[in-house]
Amino acid sequence: MTFSGGEPFLRKDLPEIILSAVKYCRPSVLTIPTNGWFTERVVKGSERICKEAPDTQLKINLSIDHNDPHRHDEIRGAPGSWDKLMVTLERLRALNLPNLTIGVHTVISRENDQDFPGIADGLAELGADSYIAECAEERVELQTMELGIGPKADRFRRAAASVLAIDDNANGGVARIVRALRGEYYGRVARLLEGDETAMPVCHAGFLSTHLTAEGDVWSCCVLARSFGNLRDTDFDFRKVWFSGEAERFRQWARERRCACPLANAAYTNMLAEPVAIGRVALGLTKKRTLDPADAAEPGNSKTLASSVYGVTRQ
Repeated sequence: MTFSGGEPFLRKDLPEIILSAVKYCRPSVLTIPTNGWFTERVVKGSERICKEAPDTQLKINLSIDHNDPHRHDEIRGAPGSWDKLMVTLERLRALNLPNLTIGVHTVISRENDQDFPGIADGLAELGADSYIAECAEERVELQTMELGIGPKADRFRRAAASVLAIDDNANGGVARIVRALRGEYYGRVARLLEGDETAMPVCHAGFLSTHLTAEGDVWSCCVLARSFGNLRDTDFDFRKVWFSGEAERFRQWARERRCACPLANAAYTNMLAEPVAIGRVALGLTKKRTLDPADAAEPGNSKTLASSVYGVTRQ
């Protein structure tokens, strides 16, 4: 389960919300992206969640847009963001909790796509447990529709190749599987950015995954923002919304009109449900995965961190 925002730690009751989800839904992995601005809330909230939910792995993903502090603050439009992030990172590392994973996450966009592999190399040296990147996409909830924030295809390929290079020496079966999945995802996104909509052959959002808004709406995904209904109208009975007529009408629409976008949350679920994708991932476990030979020719010094999405390995 992912608890996203905006900034999730704006809510003082975030730990209570998450611990309630753990009690009733029993997720094995929780992910919270954060800009790291509210250091005390992030650190104390993470510590409480980890200690009160010891059987659940918590991953705190620190959102960092650039390895240059000035550029990060500039992209964020918030001076001082980098300094607060670094304090939050060090405080989280000092917790040293067995079920806490600290990740660094970059959104590849028009604002930074020209600065890879430098960004990947620089951020991989911060000492987090993992480093990942995703493609910027237009989303209703973020008010980014029709803003053209997505990266150029050739620059995305280069950026993604540099991120994969960081994981090149990942140890452990889970870490290698995650890296192979990530390579498949990056390759599909690159083709999609080049105009090949068949790169994302099937989307199972609204079938195998869903997005719950803060207002209680059940969305198929956060890109379409198409509601199946509101939990408040069913006394918070999720099943009544999930199996409603509106939900079935969406699924029929989805069967007839394929939707394609680079949303990572849906893409990884989609790949796990596709035999062809699983086959390609299995092949990726047996050889080094690159998006293009030229893309990976200059990986820089991205050899410092062995990582996985769930922080299984550290180096």
